[in-house]
Amino acid sequence: MRKFKIDIDVISFSMAVIIVMSLFVLVSGHIRAEEPDNQPLIITNSKNVFVLSLDSCITHLYKTLPIEKQIPKELVIAQAAIETGWGKSRFANEGNNLFGIRTWNQDEKHLLPIPWTKWSGWGLKVFETKCDSVADYIRIINEVSAYAEFRELRQDQLDNGLEPDGLILARTLKGYATESHYTDLIEDVIQYNIRGIYKL
Repeated sequence: MRKFKIDIDVISFSMAVIIVMSLFVLVSGHIRAEEPDNQPLIITNSKNVFVLSLDSCITHLYKTLPIEKQIPKELVIAQAAIETGWGKSRFANEGNNLFGIRTWNQDEKHLLPIPWTKWSGWGLKVFETKCDSVADYIRIINEVSAYAEFRELRQDQLDNGLEPDGLILARTLKGYATESHYTDLIEDVIQYNIRGIYKL
């Protein structure tokens, strides 16, 4: 009986060490800036740290972005989660690209999908920082004609005194990916993996 009790104590101690180390990484990520303009560092070593550090980047970018141009945080995070497997993808970690943003310019720094070995007309854009990819994603949604419906619906919500709703706005992003169920994925991630779990 004593041996079993000791095993539980060792497990409890190990879990406590893991929790303390995760909190240290999270706190240091929020305090420490990676870039010259004090962008928060987006950390991809765990789902929770990824979400919270991505939230810090969005908050940083929104300091200078008018409300009419902002995208609900839960929507930004849901798309980044889908596009990178919660920050674990090669494109996220080698290219700082959290949204599968492409480049059609061979001279621009890029990564090729595996197993490609040569340029085939496009590549995945490489960003200096992960927060830079968030800024570019926000620019794309605010400027590219494919997302005009998103912008109109967001403005309607604002005009009616409502806070833009990521769950509703997700339905307008059918053109972001080729999968026919892409917007369903975004809605599911928001509803079951973000809302009620994270305070953004």
